[in-house]
Amino acid sequence: MNAPSFRVYFVTHHDGRLTGHLIRSRHGFFDPPPQSAYGASEDEVLEQLAVQLRTSEMTGDDSRTKYYWTESFDVRTTKVTVHPESAVGKRRVIGAREIPLRLTYAWSATPHGGYRIVLPRFDWWFIVEDLAIAPTVLSTAISGALIGEQAKWLYDFRREGEEYVREWTPDWAALKDPVVDRDPFENYPELKKVADELMTESQKRRLPVVVGNNEDFVPYRKQLLAARPAPLLIVGGTGVGKTTWIQRLARYLLLQKRNGETVPNLFSTTRDRIVAGQIYLGMWQARCLAIVGELAHEQHYLAVGHLTELARPMSDGSSIIDIFEEALRAGEISLIAEATEAELSWLRLARPGLVDAFAVIRLPEPSPQDVPPLLSRYLERKQAKDRIRPDGLARLVRHLSDFVPGQRFAGKAFRATSWLLDEAGADGPPLDPEAVSRFFSKYSGLPHALIADEYVLSPEAIEAQLAARVIGQPDACRTAARVLARLKAGLHDPHRPIACLFFVGPTGVGKTELAKQIARFMFGAGADSGAERVVRLDMSEYMLPGSAQRLLNAEAEGAGSLAQRIRQQPLSVVLFDEIEKAHPEVFDLLLGLLGEGRMTDSRGRLVDFRMVVFVMTSNLGVSDKQPVGFGTDAHAGYLAQVRDHFRPEFFGRLDHVVSFGALDMPDVERIAELLLSELSERVGLRQRNLRLRVTPDARRQLAERGYHPSRGARPLKRVIEEAVVTPLAVRMAEAPDLRDRDIWVVRDADAADQPDAIRIQVA
Repeated sequence: MNAPSFRVYFVTHHDGRLTGHLIRSRHGFFDPPPQSAYGASEDEVLEQLAVQLRTSEMTGDDSRTKYYWTESFDVRTTKVTVHPESAVGKRRVIGAREIPLRLTYAWSATPHGGYRIVLPRFDWWFIVEDLAIAPTVLSTAISGALIGEQAKWLYDFRREGEEYVREWTPDWAALKDPVVDRDPFENYPELKKVADELMTESQKRRLPVVVGNNEDFVPYRKQLLAARPAPLLIVGGTGVGKTTWIQRLARYLLLQKRNGETVPNLFSTTRDRIVAGQIYLGMWQARCLAIVGELAHEQHYLAVGHLTELARPMSDGSSIIDIFEEALRAGEISLIAEATEAELSWLRLARPGLVDAFAVIRLPEPSPQDVPPLLSRYLERKQAKDRIRPDGLARLVRHLSDFVPGQRFAGKAFRATSWLLDEAGADGPPLDPEAVSRFFSKYSGLPHALIADEYVLSPEAIEAQLAARVIGQPDACRTAARVLARLKAGLHDPHRPIACLFFVGPTGVGKTELAKQIARFMFGAGADSGAERVVRLDMSEYMLPGSAQRLLNAEAEGAGSLAQRIRQQPLSVVLFDEIEKAHPEVFDLLLGLLGEGRMTDSRGRLVDFRMVVFVMTSNLGVSDKQPVGFGTDAHAGYLAQVRDHFRPEFFGRLDHVVSFGALDMPDVERIAELLLSELSERVGLRQRNLRLRVTPDARRQLAERGYHPSRGARPLKRVIEEAVVTPLAVRMAEAPDLRDRDIWVVRDADAADQPDAIRIQVA
């Protein structure tokens, strides 16, 4: 009898790569799936399997013995016919259509008679008396398992390429321990409290799925494997893959260790982990000093995240990097930090000696054309290569390029793809471009019709949607619709904000409402959906010197500064209310913001505003005594006032100056109708099934009471609350059983002493 060894079942894929499955000789009910690996060659697959088996041994698992064999295996192919599910009307039934499959299986003679039939790809096996009946038994088993199931499941059983079994006996003596021979934190008790060792995490498959080539590290091999590893500063845009580069570095160092090289450990921590729980004076400083003492002259790497975070002052004014810097510049410790180009520029000004201690490695952003192949490899690593069609991946990359410019490839593509796979679930066919656009609409908040090529969205349709809520301002709605149509066509300037609109006109005529409706159109039909995407700033709060810096403040609490809010939600409408009241310093800041769509916050981080619609409102040129009406003359007057008030360089950055005219009474009545319609949808009325009805006379009376020559329709909401909501609330409180009725709002003609009275009447 032969000495026990392993049996590896290889499956050749259409791209020439291989999957190797260990065939299990014994099996328990609670056993995990058998070990498997994927690689470009047999040797690469076998190397991964050897590491998995060694890891199991190191963790006390005896699973290696479950794969020992003395028998040899052969491989055969048979045909199987399956009836997948179909539909009759709305019912799911077993279909009449037959789908033939070519199924490959392994077999071996058992020591005590009979034959073992194995499907290693699916961890199936059984024993038959005669090998001749194996095709019949397999056909019955597979057909029974898949009968009436979805057709897409059949692809899991199809034969892709050559399948074969190889006997394998690893050279355990030559196989290096996968990561370390002992606990990597054995001599570093303080570091163990706040850090992970990434080579260990990579070996245990606890790091995210990453895509990349080890050849990327060849230019830096001398620095990485030197007796005193060089501190590294990884520089690149947000999403370009700085953190992923460090995770891939862990895999590269692991491979070098297996090849017999002496490599540094790669520890990883963050500012927040270092200071966690350090609540008393001097505690976090003592911890940092202990970490420096443990790592000094140990030739290991410590990845610390963004360098600007370590340089951020604590409550006492000092920072973590203050403690690390001396040892870093003396070459006693080796850090790996991250930074964007903007952060690097800020650090060079604020801490020039600190930056000089690092070797800078710049990561370029891949072009959009290079991203789909990366996503295909990512899907293969996720075992989801058939989930998204190639043209679907191309559509996803285009959407990300058009609508998420503030982040970089390939990180934003990997994040979006992972989210899309989770959202789509395991059901359904491979996603085509239209389906990708539908999911991207949910991912970004942009309406499907705005981003999908399959939908026609004319400026007239957009204008009608805006005008349904912004009453009496057709010219303003038309201008806004043209801006949104430009976004739909993909013709907006990618190096500037989507639009810079200046709304000027009397108070209470719809300037702020149009900004809200633009947000609702772009980000959702619900009132809350649009409102949460409007960043509204009252510029009367920015009248004093120094107030411009509050827009950039990265340390702001509460609602946060403009920089913080746009970093959290780059697709927004920013509303500068009463812009003419801002201090001149604010306009200096806005020149760069409106011109290039970018600014740098107080920590030196770049904030991208290129997917923002800027709206500014103003009352310039409006007389309180006599509101300006519609017409070309009114627009020319407003335009002249705006041009005269603001500096030419600021005025030149505005896309449109949009004039709003005064409302007439029919407009106010329509606004009253909208507000009353919203009132009828309030929770209290819907819970009691009370239907609000308003007579034309009552609506007209409310409109007349709610209009003011200098404040427009702004008092109308207060009038409706006082005349309708309050009496209705009193009536409902007095009659708890009032439900399933019509509630009429009528003009009280009997109140001679109050000719404008409104009465609530229950029908």
